[in-house]
Amino acid sequence: MKKFILPIILIALLVGISPAFNDSNMHSHIKADKGILNLSNYDFEKRGNVKIEGQLELYVNKLLKPEQVQYEKADKYLILPDKLTTQLNGKNTGYMTVHLKIFLPEGVVYGLRIGSFLSASKIWVNGVLQGQVGQVGKSYEKEKSIYLPSYIYFTAQNGAADIVIQASNYRILYPVLKPFDLGLKDRIMNRFIVNAGGDLIIIGVLFIVELLFLCLYTRLKNNKFFLYFSILCLLTQLRCLILNERIIVHIFPNMPFELLSKTAAITYYLYIPIYILLLRKLFPDFPKKLVDISLCFSIVFTTICLITNNTFYDRLSFFGEAILIFIVIGILLFFIKKVRKKEGIISFVAFITLIATAANDILINNGMIYGRYGFQVGMLIFAFLETYVIVMQYSDEIVNAEKLKIENRIIYEKSIRDDLTDLYKRNYIEEILDKVIKKYINEGEIFSIMMFDVDYFKLINDNYGHLQGDKVLSDISKIIIECIGDTGYAGRYGGEEFIVILPNTKQKMAVEIGEKIRSSINDFKWQDDIKVTISGGLYENKSNTNMECIKIVDDLLYEAKNSGRNKIVV
Repeated sequence: MKKFILPIILIALLVGISPAFNDSNMHSHIKADKGILNLSNYDFEKRGNVKIEGQLELYVNKLLKPEQVQYEKADKYLILPDKLTTQLNGKNTGYMTVHLKIFLPEGVVYGLRIGSFLSASKIWVNGVLQGQVGQVGKSYEKEKSIYLPSYIYFTAQNGAADIVIQASNYRILYPVLKPFDLGLKDRIMNRFIVNAGGDLIIIGVLFIVELLFLCLYTRLKNNKFFLYFSILCLLTQLRCLILNERIIVHIFPNMPFELLSKTAAITYYLYIPIYILLLRKLFPDFPKKLVDISLCFSIVFTTICLITNNTFYDRLSFFGEAILIFIVIGILLFFIKKVRKKEGIISFVAFITLIATAANDILINNGMIYGRYGFQVGMLIFAFLETYVIVMQYSDEIVNAEKLKIENRIIYEKSIRDDLTDLYKRNYIEEILDKVIKKYINEGEIFSIMMFDVDYFKLINDNYGHLQGDKVLSDISKIIIECIGDTGYAGRYGGEEFIVILPNTKQKMAVEIGEKIRSSINDFKWQDDIKVTISGGLYENKSNTNMECIKIVDDLLYEAKNSGRNKIVV
């Protein structure tokens, strides 16, 4: 059954979260031509949203308002999607105005999503300012950058939507221009809800896993695997907040772009060594060289990130990616060796998932593909797979521990019980006596003690043999156990001597139990019609020491033997 649990839950997980990360669902890719996009005959209800690509009018080094655009001639056309540097002759900084006219059916409320347009932007639709991200400026000092998707809702006027965007870029080193999303208002709003909801679900699931592993770490501090895993969950939660829909910016609208950029970079630089340390804990034979390289990589790049601005450390990103590739190859080779030995297969699948989603993010970051950052999805699957491994491992360990506990209990019981009678051995029954005497001294709890001796036991051995004598002792022990039940403890004190301790039992009740034992043995149908009786002494304790208590009850036993036997003397 175990082998079916993992794939079933994993498939259910992927099916459940896939809508939040499928960026191409119900989209038509339509290109604008020379700043014009004709969608007057497009059925948004049936065909879904439009990915706006193609040519937009571009006014370089000009910040024009809508009323000014109509009097200006476009310098060139801005192509979506593409890198900004390829369209500005290698430049990646500057300010500009972009214009696009879209012909649309009237009587419908539309929504427009612009993922991020450079490092600051202002957006007008039909002459009305609809959105502003940061503060557009003509220099690094005058620009205020905020990295946030824009959601704009409008209606067509005279069958058209005239879109003007002022934008500047002085902080993003490798700016990528992505397609715009146009559709019915409800669908564009749903896009935000699904996207943000998907990230929040991951944050919530990882938070639960994080708490679970932190609790385990507080109980098992020697196993740092749980601590490392919790840190990975925390780093992924941060990435969920600062990427895609930039949830953190919705909560803190004035969050500086520099802080957002540094957080994204540092979570990336810290994630690698923590993951390596986790693997080292999971696999003791993991190469130490990879651990050292990853730690050096993290310390150097995190320090650079902290003390410099984003334009500086972004230039080093390619060096970081090259080192990362080297580390990934090392991990991959290690896992290949493990898989060949049929070890760590699930951890290998988790690693491949992380690498696939990390590669997706690197390609998006470098403008090679256009879509959603997906590393958090890989981390969710990674967390699920590794949690499954740990749960299965610890469930097996718990079962084994329970088995060992039972086995140890059996061994312990054998060590404190007499082999022949299965009663407690003398040393253990004396420990019990010490405890009840301490309780008597400290709490005043009374107890009674009895000592029995088999009458003329030597004659039984001489006349019927030692095997028969052993059988008599074994049967007597069974009778004693049956008579005292759960009220006390019985032990074999010597060869044919037995001792019974009755906690919280007064003399009257003890006499009844003692007489029951004596009469049961006297009336028992013994093999070969052997006559077996016992003599005993009974004492309701008033002593403060083990030795004194034993001496008194022993004297009472010998009084019974000297006064005719087959009796209990109190």
